[in-house]
Amino acid sequence: MKFAEYQPSPALSKYLEVIWCVSDERGVPTPQAERVLPDGCIEWIFHLRAPFQRQISSSFELQQRSFVVGELTQFILVQPTGPTLTMGVRFRPGGAYRFMPAPLDLFTDETVSTEDVWGIEGKDLETTVLAEPSQRQRQRLIENFLLSRLHQTPARPRFEAAVREIVDSRGQSRVDQVADRLGISSRHLEREFRSSAGISPKSLARIIRFQHLMKMVGETQLRDWAGLALASGYADQPHMVREFREFCGQSPTEQQSQSLGNFANHFVTPRRLAMLLGTSKCDDRRLEFNL
Repeated sequence: MKFAEYQPSPALSKYLEVIWCVSDERGVPTPQAERVLPDGCIEWIFHLRAPFQRQISSSFELQQRSFVVGELTQFILVQPTGPTLTMGVRFRPGGAYRFMPAPLDLFTDETVSTEDVWGIEGKDLETTVLAEPSQRQRQRLIENFLLSRLHQTPARPRFEAAVREIVDSRGQSRVDQVADRLGISSRHLEREFRSSAGISPKSLARIIRFQHLMKMVGETQLRDWAGLALASGYADQPHMVREFREFCGQSPTEQQSQSLGNFANHFVTPRRLAMLLGTSKCDDRRLEFNL
């Protein structure tokens, strides 16, 4: 399995983290499902070859050819069904609202087809992107589509400032204090987050804190869970374990002994989480990894 990342154009980099592409020509479905964890980011997915399937209740359902994945509040299980060539557009936390024609709480924990999000224009783009053999051209088509929508939704500086504070604090900012600093009520901030992010500010803070923990776990071989809990902003180790189980479906020790999957593991590498948390920037236009 190969994984490549492509940096978005400067005009979109404030709102997009990266455009990624995973490929696997073997076409052999993996026996273990990939466990994708909440990270505060909305994704736009294109299956250029065999689509993945996602577990719904006790069975797996085939995913659509292209769709938007709203904010996740719990892990999901996905699995390839054949030769894979899948591209993803990953929006930064709070970055998708500038491009979406509907409130984002309608997308939370849902997958919504490109056509259902953007109508006939979305369907036409999907058709063009899926038929295009060049990754560079596919990215150009998607970026032009997003740039044409960037100014249709006015910027919301207070919302963006609140998201930055939550991310910069690694999820440890109190919502009422963030609202006070922005000069608005906590209830108003909550409404703005529901519409512009799809989740509450408290939920985003919990997810970012969890991902900060995942970054710290990935950076050290030592498993002082009590120390990691306190360093990540949890009240104590039992608090951390409860949050871990909610977002991952496993305890910390279970997760360490059972891989998330070759594909899903990439999303929790220390390097990737440093990008999510704003502690590193990638100047390379393209990076490739063998998984």
